[in-house]
Amino acid sequence: MYTNLSELLLEFTLEELAQLTGDPSGANINQARVEYAIENASRLIDSFLRNRYEVPFAVAPSLIKFIAREVAICNIYEYANHDGFVPPTINKRRNYALYLLHQIQNGRLQLDLVSNRPTFVINKENEKRLFDDNLLDKFVEV
Repeated sequence: MYTNLSELLLEFTLEELAQLTGDPSGANINQARVEYAIENASRLIDSFLRNRYEVPFAVAPSLIKFIAREVAICNIYEYANHDGFVPPTINKRRNYALYLLHQIQNGRLQLDLVSNRPTFVINKENEKRLFDDNLLDKFVEV
């Protein structure tokens, strides 16, 4: 998992997080619900990036931690509000996190992990081609 309860407590007070996870008194955080939200955020990230990087990351890059935190926060709000209402600012945060995931997935953003850099396959060989340039030049467009 790419984030944890202590990082979420930098965003929320203990009382706020306890209320969002189901305790109206704000005394006890439902840690199982928080873990579930974090796990779902991590799975989403892995599903986006599995074709570009080896996931799960052994050491999460800082951008992945940020995205995981943003998605987990939105998940917690969604689990708390079964009527489907999530504050617009939380929706904007999730949309931005998904935008970042798309950017990473498409190679427009690079992660700060050297060991997980994608490998590129080049299909050019040193051997002579079956159809060399001389043969190809004989073909004309119609």
